[in-house]
Amino acid sequence: MKRTALLSSILALALFAVGCTLKQVVARSSAALLDDMIAALNAETDTGHAREAAASLLVMLEGHVRADPGYRPLRRAAAQAYGGFAFGFLEKEEPARARRLYKRGRDHGLRALGLSPAAPDAAFRRAVARLGRDDLPLLFWTAYCWSGWINLSRGNPDALADLPRAEAMMARARAIDPQFFHGGPELFFGVYYGSRSRLLGGDPQKAAAHFRRAIAATGGRFLMAKFLFARYHAVQTQDKALFVRLLDEIEKAPAGLLPDQALANALAKERARDLRERMEELF
Repeated sequence: MKRTALLSSILALALFAVGCTLKQVVARSSAALLDDMIAALNAETDTGHAREAAASLLVMLEGHVRADPGYRPLRRAAAQAYGGFAFGFLEKEEPARARRLYKRGRDHGLRALGLSPAAPDAAFRRAVARLGRDDLPLLFWTAYCWSGWINLSRGNPDALADLPRAEAMMARARAIDPQFFHGGPELFFGVYYGSRSRLLGGDPQKAAAHFRRAIAATGGRFLMAKFLFARYHAVQTQDKALFVRLLDEIEKAPAGLLPDQALANALAKERARDLRERMEELF
């Protein structure tokens, strides 16, 4: 009994010495498990089951962040989970809710990176330029959430004014590793240049190049890249042959093509079918 009490005292003193509370120790020890849960969700093939599970995961992540708000891996996990849930399940049917969750994800990421959306532009860009490889996951998911929020806030001039900052963050992510998260930075710029007309800053040639590099990053196994190529480039340029080819490739792709992104591939197949049904409207 005395030995147990002594060990408990030593542990308490050790925690005090490193400035950690017991809640923080538990939260930090759970961070790897939460990442495993996100990975398991991404590998889920049943989109309905994934949606149900994702909502619970978000609540769990928020609880861990509250226990240790200064621990960056938890903030990154929250940004990734909020962004993935909003894009995967809410944008079409519940855009207002998706917008709120994108903003939550953005705010988690900005806080962890020590960036303020209210900072002067030059200072903000200098801070982004100093970010390195260790910051890449936070940098990518923060920019991802920020751009998602902006995309669903097109009637808000203040939100649109933030686009150059989100673009600067993703440009920095691309400079560090353009193949991060299955070519994610390349996909961002494919949509960035492909979703707008030339008059509004679009560039079909740049968009196509970014999309092709994103697809090459996984050897064509990340089907969401092909869906976005069809949705934002083929439609914008009215390239019906490319549109049909990309949707055919998605729909004919075998199961198990990219197991760790089975959910994204399943969603891409669903969206490809929906997009094909709109072909006469789009062309």
